[in-house]
Amino acid sequence: MKQQKLVSVILPSYNERENILRLIPGIIRAVRQADKWNVEIIIVDDDSPDGTAAAVRKEYGSIVRLIVRKNMRGLASAIATGIRKAQGSVIIGMDADGNHDPSHIPALLKGLASADLVVGSRFVRGGGMRGVVRYVVSWLFNRWAHRLGFPVSDSTSGFYAIKTVALRQLGIGGIYHGYGEYHLRLVWCAKQYGIRIAEIPVIYGTRTYGQSKSRLPIMLITYTRTALQLLHQATA
Repeated sequence: MKQQKLVSVILPSYNERENILRLIPGIIRAVRQADKWNVEIIIVDDDSPDGTAAAVRKEYGSIVRLIVRKNMRGLASAIATGIRKAQGSVIIGMDADGNHDPSHIPALLKGLASADLVVGSRFVRGGGMRGVVRYVVSWLFNRWAHRLGFPVSDSTSGFYAIKTVALRQLGIGGIYHGYGEYHLRLVWCAKQYGIRIAEIPVIYGTRTYGQSKSRLPIMLITYTRTALQLLHQATA
């Protein structure tokens, strides 16, 4: 019998009740399709007023690990909280809003056979996303970042698998703060530490329920500032 390994899927959530209830069974199915893997799903909910935590506890309380943070908000810090509680030899980071399709999980895990960090990319052959404006803006930013020296074509993905030992080598606290710009720090630090990186194509979906917390102009400013800060630190 093949020995099974554990992968920890981290889902930060805030007002994602309907989306996350649909996502959980998809993650379980996807990991079962991957050879030799078991899954723990860690949901870090920032005390959502829409009752996300209560709904998850009712429907999947015996299946997932639920962490509710009181008087705390923040995407990246929620991910860090989940990572610190994770028991798996691999961490998968993904959004809870439906953008990241769990059907890509087997390919992320397969990529770890020859890499330590596998990024789900919209900008390699076979990847993409819905929404022309967001796609073009994201592509332009990531093209610019790649020319600066960022090691992947999608430095703002947020959908990735990484070996836990590699992530702890990079340092969780220095990466996971702020909002989605944490992923810029993740791939940049992986490059600096010589972590093996691969990309697989993914197709971004669209939010089915609720409203996005992302604001494209603010994100663009924040991501640009973060990229320039990382470049400056490397050349100082």
